[in-house]
Amino acid sequence: MPVRVGAHRGAMCHAPENTLAAFRRAVEFGTYRIECDVRRTADGVLVMLHDETLDRTTSGHGPVAAQSWAEVRAVRSGDQAVPTLAETLEYARGRVRLLVEVKDPAAVDAIVGSIEAAGMAAACTLSSFDPAVLQRAKELCPQLATAWFHLRPGPLEPVALREAYGVELLIVWPAAAEAPVLHAAKAAGLQIRSGFPDHWGYAATTAEVLRLAALGVDEMACGRPDWIRRILLTHGLLAGG
Repeated sequence: MPVRVGAHRGAMCHAPENTLAAFRRAVEFGTYRIECDVRRTADGVLVMLHDETLDRTTSGHGPVAAQSWAEVRAVRSGDQAVPTLAETLEYARGRVRLLVEVKDPAAVDAIVGSIEAAGMAAACTLSSFDPAVLQRAKELCPQLATAWFHLRPGPLEPVALREAYGVELLIVWPAAAEAPVLHAAKAAGLQIRSGFPDHWGYAATTAEVLRLAALGVDEMACGRPDWIRRILLTHGLLAGG
């Protein structure tokens, strides 16, 4: 079965995560869909940051929600500025799909509104660890696809997820990628995306790509989409390759 290439926070092993540089590199590597994270500043600007605080990924310090947009714009992630959601949507238009993770549940209305205003609902999928966020997103924009996280081994009811939250994409962590669950998800019409840690070596990544492909995973992601593309191409598994 052909498999698509995904990226996690952009090509984050090649450029600072969640920056336009990381997103550009992912596109250069032939990525189908980029996962990215959105938070909101104190004055309501939607920005691409994973953590609650600026400390790990930028030159700044303190909670993102306590900073103004001007303060966030002034810090650096490596040699890059922190982009807004609007800038990210504009860059992605016509180039790549986005998997937008809502890090602040209270910002879901603003995030969905920004995606709609950019005319990018058909090119975006919304994810969150909070089921209420998925439900709200579907209420606001039925066209917007949603994604569900399956993190640990165990049963899953994909038909119920579709009915309750309109889920179209199942994000499965490797430890939870079991044949019965994935087969049930596929039978319910869900697409399946999986990924793996960026610290794995090339041999371990190859073995996992081949295992997941055999289970019917449609899309694979990590911070090295170039590795995923090369592995899939080498084994004749690349969608469109």
